[in-house]
Amino acid sequence: MRSIRFYSVLCVALLVSSCGSEKQQENAGTADDRSILLERIKTFEKELYVAEKLDPIKADMAITSYSEFIEKFPDDSLTPDFLFKAGEVATANMQYKQAVGYYKGLTNRFPDYKYKEEAFYLQAHIWDNFLNNDDSARVIYEMVIQKFPTSHYAEDAKAAIQNLGKTDEQLIEEFKKKNLGK
Repeated sequence: MRSIRFYSVLCVALLVSSCGSEKQQENAGTADDRSILLERIKTFEKELYVAEKLDPIKADMAITSYSEFIEKFPDDSLTPDFLFKAGEVATANMQYKQAVGYYKGLTNRFPDYKYKEEAFYLQAHIWDNFLNNDDSARVIYEMVIQKFPTSHYAEDAKAAIQNLGKTDEQLIEEFKKKNLGK
């Protein structure tokens, strides 16, 4: 009876260790995957930035490449940059909810990122100007003011809050009145 139990434990141990080896083999290509993705991203960036007009298909492919890198290498030093760039390309490609998601992911996961103020502001700006959601825009604009009170983004956020919900006609009328008073 003891020998059956011993062999059962031995078989389970061998099975567990072999599964670990398979996972290690799967991850063995990670450096190659990283290099391939970086090369693909570099190619798309080069094509996107030299073009006079944004090619939506190439933009989608760039976003897909950024997303794949972000997913496979969440702790890589380039991940926050790729989140920001994915947000930029998604915005330029009129994929506004996706852009907000990238900026939000960036600000949530990398609170010390060098462009965190801009990433917060861009979320609010997109909610305000493209998704027409004043409530979401206000919350994030207020966050910008609170978190970065000395930033020029805080000043921009204050001005944007004052204009939330106003039509273009109302803004033009206010601008005219302001200029007449000078």
